[in-house]
Amino acid sequence: MTEPIDDILAWSAKLSPWRQDCLRRLALADELVEQDLTDLLIMVKAAAGLPGDIAPMTPVPFEKAHFGGGAKHSVVIKGIANVENINRLIPKAGLSFCPNNLTVIYGRNGSGKSGFVRILRTACRTRIENAAKLRVLADVYGGGSGPQSADIVVDVNGVETTVTWTPGMTADPALMHISVFDSASAQLYVDGGNQIRFLPFGLALPHRLNGVALTLKERLEAERAKVVGDKVALTNLVFNPVRETAAQKFARAITKATTVEAIEAGADFSAEDDARLAEVSRVLAAGAAAVADISALAAWSSALTKEVETALSSLDNDKLQTMSALKSTALSAREAANLSAATLFTDDPLPGVGSATWRVMWKAARDFSVTEAYKGSEFPVIALDDAAASCVLCQQPLGSAAADRMARFQDYMDDALGTAATAAEKAVAEAQTGLPEFKLFQTADLADRIEQVRQRNASLADDLLAFAAALTARRSAAVARLAGEEVAQPPAFASPVLALTALTENLTTERDTLTKAADSDERTKLVQEKAELEDLKILSTHRTKLLTRRSLLILDAAYAAALTEVQTTGTTKRANELVDAHLTTAVVDRFAAERENFEISHLKIGLTRKSGQTKAAFDVDPQTKLTKVTSEILSEGEQRALALAGFLTEVALTEGSAAIVVDDPVSSLDRERCLLVAQRLAEESKHRQVIVFTHDIIFFNELCREADGVGIDPVTVALFSDKKVAGQIDAGGVSWKGAKVNKRIGRIKDAFAPLPKLHQSSPAAYEMSVKNLYGRLRDTYERIVEEIIFCEIVQRGVDVVQTQKLRMVHLSHPLAIRFHEGMTKANTHSHDNPASDTVAVPAPSDFLADIAFVEDLIKDLKAESQAAEAARPQMKVKG
Repeated sequence: MTEPIDDILAWSAKLSPWRQDCLRRLALADELVEQDLTDLLIMVKAAAGLPGDIAPMTPVPFEKAHFGGGAKHSVVIKGIANVENINRLIPKAGLSFCPNNLTVIYGRNGSGKSGFVRILRTACRTRIENAAKLRVLADVYGGGSGPQSADIVVDVNGVETTVTWTPGMTADPALMHISVFDSASAQLYVDGGNQIRFLPFGLALPHRLNGVALTLKERLEAERAKVVGDKVALTNLVFNPVRETAAQKFARAITKATTVEAIEAGADFSAEDDARLAEVSRVLAAGAAAVADISALAAWSSALTKEVETALSSLDNDKLQTMSALKSTALSAREAANLSAATLFTDDPLPGVGSATWRVMWKAARDFSVTEAYKGSEFPVIALDDAAASCVLCQQPLGSAAADRMARFQDYMDDALGTAATAAEKAVAEAQTGLPEFKLFQTADLADRIEQVRQRNASLADDLLAFAAALTARRSAAVARLAGEEVAQPPAFASPVLALTALTENLTTERDTLTKAADSDERTKLVQEKAELEDLKILSTHRTKLLTRRSLLILDAAYAAALTEVQTTGTTKRANELVDAHLTTAVVDRFAAERENFEISHLKIGLTRKSGQTKAAFDVDPQTKLTKVTSEILSEGEQRALALAGFLTEVALTEGSAAIVVDDPVSSLDRERCLLVAQRLAEESKHRQVIVFTHDIIFFNELCREADGVGIDPVTVALFSDKKVAGQIDAGGVSWKGAKVNKRIGRIKDAFAPLPKLHQSSPAAYEMSVKNLYGRLRDTYERIVEEIIFCEIVQRGVDVVQTQKLRMVHLSHPLAIRFHEGMTKANTHSHDNPASDTVAVPAPSDFLADIAFVEDLIKDLKAESQAAEAARPQMKVKG
């Protein structure tokens, strides 16, 4: 089978460049620093086409040469110091641990063990993830206050460092390699599965790659929300109503692929479009009355055009000049005629003959004569049948003088000068009578009509108002000139004929259109045209918003591509395949072996892989349909044994050989399984640092004995408490009852060290002290029987009888005598002898000799036991 790293290398060759670079960085470092994540994010964004201020670096492919720089740690916890405000622990409390192999901390209930464990389980790795359960309290019954803290001394690959722990702190990477097992985490191993969080390094790479991908995904999503967010939605055009017009379809169809030119073209709305929209809107809004109104306006416009044309032709500058000339000619002719009359009628009775008034009178008399008085006779009638005629004015008979005067008056009127004057005056009168009235420009509704025109052509309306003013001025000038008045030159005309003609045509077309609009099919077409033009106008108004939408869609698509770059599905699938190929069997086999170690293999409990994106997990499977919770079908003791099996499976397959901390591992276990646990932990201490907290003195003794059996001398610590504080270290070590023979002798020697000086200064005090030591020596002789002579076949407080060790039991007569002598002497000097007894107090040299005596005895007893076993090879048994 190939190695995990070989399979990973083959798989990585197919990955995107940034993923290969990420694998390289992960292989060379325990954790990626911020700069690594920044570099990788830049590469991902560049691959997705996202713009960036920093040019991306060239990714470096993952190769086998890069492998080996990962998390291969040797992590040792050397102690806890300077504990403050934790439970009832004494201020500045601390513990030191054996940096190798096994440390056993013993203490009765309430001695402070749990306080130290609670610190470790919050600082190190534990299956407990509920923050409330990890909470570490101060002394709830005490009055102390202040911050909680402790110093944890660790050694990482030979380098010692101190981690200052405080509640809620971010986990230190080194401490996360240390695993803690206690009662609170035990049920999680039973019901929560067996998560292998620190895979063998090669197998960890794909999961760690997923972890980086998820981090980059989180950053990309945050950046996308900030840069794009709901801005795309804000660029949506609001059409009311929503309908299937070309403009609305175009707005909805805009994508990142839509070009700027396409948007410009699609949103183009010209002035002609705007005019057409206004026209169609008017047409659709109009009814039968509107048709009549427009028809009337068209007729008025046509008639007004004719008046304008008349004005232009009859009141131009030439015509006005002609009128002035007519009047001037008439005045000159009449003046000449008047001069002639003055000469002819000088002697007449009345002056003024030939004046205008006179001529009016003369004309009236003539008209009366020819129409009434003397019908059919030429005026003037002077005589009738040789008789005098009557005057038509005074109706008196005309005398000769009067007849002569009437003849002269008629001659005057028939004279050339008078005729010319009369003709000239007639021309002026005809000119005055022929002046057009321009009735449309004089009507009361002119202003209203011009306002109607203004709705269609404001410029034409202004031109018409100017023309009306000019027309009034020119006609007044014409009247004045024909009257002989001197007036200034009136304002010139600006002809609106072309615009009026166009207006008339447009109105006629509109009238026809309105007439057609009454038809339902035609109206439907107009309604659709109006909708198209209205929505196109909205589209044109929001052209900038459309361009912004396109830019945002391009950017959002790039972010979507970047998020696709960091998806984890493929990596997760391959990671699980690698775990199955290289780890699943190992986990299942190891779990089975651990269950065998604790003699619970009869339980039908197994492990099934249940991996996630960033870790491989193996869940406990109770293999029953009745429940999915293992704790519901196991006793408390079986649960604890199963939890230990899961815990040891996890740490055994965790990369490296970091320390484990085990608190109260034998709770609810029977004595047989307590011994099995002691054996297993002693065996584990050969491969890693093991720290065990216990209140069970029998288990303590078993664990120390099993450690000794595998060649390990465990470091032991005893804790005790008083009424005020806990966590105090017993300077004498573990209680005397739990000490083995060699430790007892060591304690006796330590206690004897100051006695020689005391013998010199105070014989009485020396006597009391040495007597107590002989009592300890007597206890040691008793323990020699159990531990050395009978090879711990039967132990006090232990139900197990190790009969297989009977082959080692042998006590020769000489050694029995020596044992009796030593025991007798210890009894003699430890008992309270009668005052009359003459038992001398042993000198310091005598006590040292007795210690040497027992040490030699132990040595010889062990040698004889080994010889006895060697002499009985046929009795050897497997075990």
